[in-house]
Parts: sequence; C-alpha cells; structure tokens
Amino acid sequence: MALVHPPGLTRFRTHDLPGARRLTGWEQHNARALVGLRVTADRPFEGTEVNLTLPKLQVARVTGSPHAVDRDVRQIAEHPADGVVVYFSLAGRSTFEHRGGSDLVVPGQALVLDADRPFRREFSDGLTELVLKAPRRGPVTPQLFGFRDNPHAFALVNALTGALRGPADWDGLESTAAALLDTLLGTRTPAADLAAAHAFIEAHLHEPELCAHRIAAAIGYSDRHLSRLFAKSGQSVPQAILNARLDAARSKLAEPIPLAEVAARTGFVSQAHFSRTYRARFGVTPRQDRAALKFLPVSAT
Repeated sequence: MALVHPPGLTRFRTHDLPGARRLTGWEQHNARALVGLRVTADRPFEGTEVNLTLPKLQVARVTGSPHAVDRDVRQIAEHPADGVVVYFSLAGRSTFEHRGGSDLVVPGQALVLDADRPFRREFSDGLTELVLKAPRRGPVTPQLFGFRDNPHAFALVNALTGALRGPADWDGLESTAAALLDTLLGTRTPAADLAAAHAFIEAHLHEPELCAHRIAAAIGYSDRHLSRLFAKSGQSVPQAILNARLDAARSKLAEPIPLAEVAARTGFVSQAHFSRTYRARFGVTPRQDRAALKFLPVSAT
C-alpha cells in the first residue's frame, strides 16, 4: 500500500501486502509511479520505494531483495512510458540485457535507457538505486557510465537525494534535473554547469584548498569562464564556497562536537576566521547560535 511520507512524497512497501500479492503489488505500483515491469523472484520478495511525482519528472529511491524485471513488448504496449529512465546504482550488482547486448552494472554506475525499448534487468544480490524518469526529447541509446567522478551526474544524484528526504524546492529541482539530464544526453547548458559546480563545492568544502581553479577543472571550464558563470548567478566563486561552508557549519551546530571541529570539518583554516565570517553572515556567533538551539521546542513525532 502507498502511504504519505511526508507531504509531496509517497512510500510503498511490499511488507504491507500479503505474501501472495507482493510481486503483483510491486508491479502495479511501478506501473503507476515509474515504468511498467514484469517481476519474477525465486524467493519471497521484499521491496520499498519512496516516490516523488512532479509535473514532468518522476523520482524514486528503490530497495529490493533479489529479483528480475522485464520490460517486454506487452509491457510497453500496456504501459507506454514515452520517456527516458536513468538508474543510479547505489548497492547491489545487476545485469542489463537489451537488443544491443548485455552489461554488468555495479554500484557507482548509472544506466540511461529509452523506457520504450525492451530490456531485462536481474538483481542477484538485491538492489538500492535512485531512479529518474523524464520526457524523451530525441533518440536514446543505452548508456552506462560512472556517476561519482562525473560532476553533472553527481550533481543530479545529489539533487534527487535531497528531494527525496522531504519537502524541497521541487520546481527548482525539476528545472535543475532536466538541465543536468540534458547534459548527460549530450546537450550542455549553463544551468547544468552551475549545478555541477555547486555539487562539487558541497562534496569538497571540507578541503581548505578548495578553489575556483579546482572547480573549473572538474566541470571542464576555464577559470575565467567559471567566474563569469557564477557572476551571472549573483555571486563570486569565493563567495559561493564561503556560503556553502557557513551553511554546512550551521547545520552541524546541533552535533555534540567542539566548535573547532565544526570549523575544521567545513574547511575553515582557523576557528577565529570561522567565527568572524559566521557572525558577518548570520548576525550571531556560532557559540550564540548553538546556545539558542538548546531552547528551541522539540516537535512532536
């Protein structure tokens, strides 16, 4: 059954269904929320899916025990997708069979395919993956690539993961995700490059040596081109790095660690610099902000 999980998201668990109906329930849910598939399993199946449906995109985080899925001609006719699907493998090896051959997919790889072309996927170890379904804008051939070292794919994973944690700027997510997906399919845009640059900053902000040159190299820009890209967004590259560090530091104040460690974990070379820039940004010192957290009411759960 599908449960509200929180506003805007739904959560589906086969555990909530009788054992005999779990595969059928899983098939029916995926046909509604993502892509119609035929599911087979040699042992009792367990699956969980958190879904976000936007006007143009469908997003999910999927976990499941060992099983196989087929999207054949019948499934395509009964549940046409008219879209592209990207599977980001987080855990569990799988095989992907299609008209062009067979591929092994391992954690850290992304699989892009046309959802209206027949394919089979087998998860002998189970799976955990992020899934994005988007409108098809042109011909798509199956692609398999690593996403952890690809700044645009990494940015897309970060954006999808953040959205599935709870309420977010879903309009902004849809625009950003579409731009990043276009880049992965061969159409590069400034919006996607800016998102990739911000994702690189988030991933490396704990490193004091993070700088514009490293960010530019990561996304394939010159330093000057990167500066122009950020200037159009209303801030400089150093400002973007500093703001990201300060936001990350503020989110860590509730953790039971010394302020010096908060500063070090977010890339500040000294606690004094951390405190000075924190106060300039938020109007209070980190110590004052941490003290205020102790008096905030705790929401009922």
